[in-house]
Amino acid sequence: MRTIIVLFLTTLLCSSAALAATLFAGYAGTPWGADIHKVMKEFPKGEMGTMGEMVVYRQLTPNKQIRQRMFGFENNKLKAVSVSFDGNYVKKTGIEKLLAEHRKAYGEGTMDNSKAPHMVSCVWENDTTRIAFTYAPKRPDMSVVNYTRK
Repeated sequence: MRTIIVLFLTTLLCSSAALAATLFAGYAGTPWGADIHKVMKEFPKGEMGTMGEMVVYRQLTPNKQIRQRMFGFENNKLKAVSVSFDGNYVKKTGIEKLLAEHRKAYGEGTMDNSKAPHMVSCVWENDTTRIAFTYAPKRPDMSVVNYTRK
């Protein structure tokens, strides 16, 4: 009986960790491959533009926490989203709390600062999606989360 209880608890803990680490194949309920018009309808008051060869739709200050939200499209289909946080919001909330919220949603993640020593990234990924929460400990205005379709 004791062995069954231990196995049950172990299974329950593993299941809850797996659920926390589930990544949505898209951004905020909008799936990868959504067309531009669907994104514009779901995230209004933005402007169209280009960045290199990618078509982008950009929202400036959609709320008090976000300085900018940019959606990238390939062949008019959603491929990437970049969310830049407002520096004052990050200062007030604290980078550790923001990181903890993302870890609660996606799991522990992998820490990386190999691309730029003054920047730290926590990365989560699966077969379809890569999420990178990147921040500079001394520059709260440089806190960004990038969601990318693989």
